[in-house]
Amino acid sequence: MRATLSLFALDRPALIELSKELKSTLLSDDRAALAKLLELGGSLADRVTEGPRAVDWFLRPEADSAAAPLFASLRRVAKKRALSLAWTSPHASLEGRLRAFDVLREDKNIADLLDKLLDPNRLPWFLVRPGATCGWLDDEKRGRLASLLRPLRAALPDEVVEFANAAREVDGAVVIHDAL
Repeated sequence: MRATLSLFALDRPALIELSKELKSTLLSDDRAALAKLLELGGSLADRVTEGPRAVDWFLRPEADSAAAPLFASLRRVAKKRALSLAWTSPHASLEGRLRAFDVLREDKNIADLLDKLLDPNRLPWFLVRPGATCGWLDDEKRGRLASLLRPLRAALPDEVVEFANAAREVDGAVVIHDAL
């Protein structure tokens, strides 16, 4: 079964601060600070003390059973500190519509904004899961996208109309994701 997309309100300053804390902790190889930052306890807190460097845990693939819980903890903390769920589409087809629906692709401004929204390279590495659909837009671009979609509602499928309504209702920057 295909995952559905969710829209999250993004507290960008909080995400930037978390990224800085993580970078500092990994650069200093402070294992206790990393365990605290990731809110780890017990065996997971002990796990980050293993190996030559703390950063090595995040150089492993996410499929590595020993590293997977650390990636999950990092994403959980990121969600808690910087993201709040605004809306989840019930339609598995939304991603395909946003990427390829002809009415959306005919307008270069809309297509460019959707491409930015669906670009995982624009998110911090720890929010990008392998194979996930994800990305973000700042407040100005989110508002512009919602405004550009509004006059097209009659020509859009239900899932895109619902997405446009959700994007319009969120205040501030947004993250879209199918695997958080």
